[in-house]
Parts: sequence; structure tokens; C-alpha cells
Amino acid sequence: MLGEKFDCEYMNIMDKRAVDILDRTSPCWGVCDFKDVSGRLLSCRAVGRLPENAVSVIVTLFPYYLGEERYEGANISRYAVVPDYHVAMKQRLESAARELRKIYPNEQFEAFCGSSPVSEVFAAELAGLGARGKNGLLITGKYGSWVFIGEIVTTMELPKTDLDVKPCLGCGLCVRACPTGALSENCFDKEKCLSHIGQQKGDIPKEYTAVMRSIGSAWGCDECQKVCPRNQNAAVTEIGEFVKNVRVKASVNDDLADRAYSWRGHDVIERNLKFLESEKEK
Repeated sequence: MLGEKFDCEYMNIMDKRAVDILDRTSPCWGVCDFKDVSGRLLSCRAVGRLPENAVSVIVTLFPYYLGEERYEGANISRYAVVPDYHVAMKQRLESAARELRKIYPNEQFEAFCGSSPVSEVFAAELAGLGARGKNGLLITGKYGSWVFIGEIVTTMELPKTDLDVKPCLGCGLCVRACPTGALSENCFDKEKCLSHIGQQKGDIPKEYTAVMRSIGSAWGCDECQKVCPRNQNAAVTEIGEFVKNVRVKASVNDDLADRAYSWRGHDVIERNLKFLESEKEK
């Protein structure tokens, strides 16, 4: 949803049905100009679906925070605790795009999530939905950094939103909390990020498996987010699909059908689980 100022403005520009569609799709959305992100498009197969005459990007947020008590005993990253977010986001965004096409048959609307050609954090910043933290994640006022980002790119001209955004505090807590030194004051080294390393096939250097054991995670890493002051009072998700079939622990021979890490198959997650088990055996 938008702030009061933009709610009124959009009601004057868009059919009320369209605003209602977007409000049902995402609890928080905004708009940026496509021309402002077009110079930073990512190379992926989905780039071919971008409307030829794209004008606006509707940026949507999908919060996934469940409350601290729900993560007790977790051995996977919080984003992976909820059912595969790609499924819920894709269904919601594609449904919204179809409904918008019916209201505006002369305009194009294309939905993107996950493998998107749009630089998502950058687009969300431009739409006034949040500010980038030192860890490269979007920090929002209501949900902290516990959000997924999706987009609907359209040929329809919509005014940019400029919501009330609080910047990163610059406290450096995330830098100091990073267990592998992937974060510094001015950059993020993806190759050192434990979340990235744990997704790779093959052997993992011992120093990284030791870190996995120390934080007790077989998939992903939330250390930089856990210490962020903007996350301390984050709102719990309103996304109904994210509160069903929650699974805080990964186990050997799990059915991965509806898990965010299913794309890597059993071998990688089971390898990581063995690193955690080997610590228990000591």
C-alpha cells in the first residue's frame, strides 16, 4: 500500500480497481521510471519478456519475517524457512498483471520475480520503498530487510513514488557480525559470503565449514541481518502463503518440492547438514 498522499494521487490516475489489485498483491508497493533502471539491466533469459516500450516499473515487496519465536532451532536461513517464495510471488504478480491487462487493454504488463532483469534493490530504492544497507540488502521502514522484491514492468506511464525512507544508520554492526569478512565499510565480496559459498557444488574450504558449524546453518546466513537496528522491530508478514508449511529445520532426505533451496537438489543441502552433524559428534 502507498502513503495517504500517493493513495489520493493514484486514485486520480489509475482505475480504483487497479489500485485495489496492487494492494491485494503486495502490502507495500511503489513505482519508478523504467528509463532510470534500463542502464543497469541484468543479463538473464527473462530480459526478452520486457515490454518493448516500457515506461514504468511497479516494485512490490513481500515481507517474510515470522517473529523470533518461530525460528527457534532453525538450521537454515530465514528466507528459506517459508515455502518457496518464488511460487507465491509469481502467482500473485502474474495474476495482478493479467487483471491489469483487462482494465488497460492497450497497455502491457509483465511480471518478474527471482530471475529478474531489473536490478531489484536499485529499483526499490528509486521507488522510495527503502534504502540499501552495507550488506547490499534493501532496508525498509516497516519490515526491515526481511523482504523479497518483485516487479511488474509496464508501458503505462505512472508517477514515481517518493515515500518516507530512513537511510542505513551506518553503524557498521553488520560488517562486524559477518562471520567470513565478506562485508567491509564500502563493499560486499560475494565470493566470501557464506550464503553464496554454501550453495556451491563440490568441496568447501574447511574455514567456511567451521563457520557453518559455528552459526548452525546448513543453508544461508542471516548474521548481518540479525544485528541490524532496523530489523529489531520488524513487522510480521501479512503474506498468507508464507505462514503455512513453515519448516525451520532441514533434514536428510527431506522432500524439497516447495523449498527455496530445491533448485540445488539434495546433494548440496545434505553435504552441508553433514558439516553440522560432524560438530555434534565431537
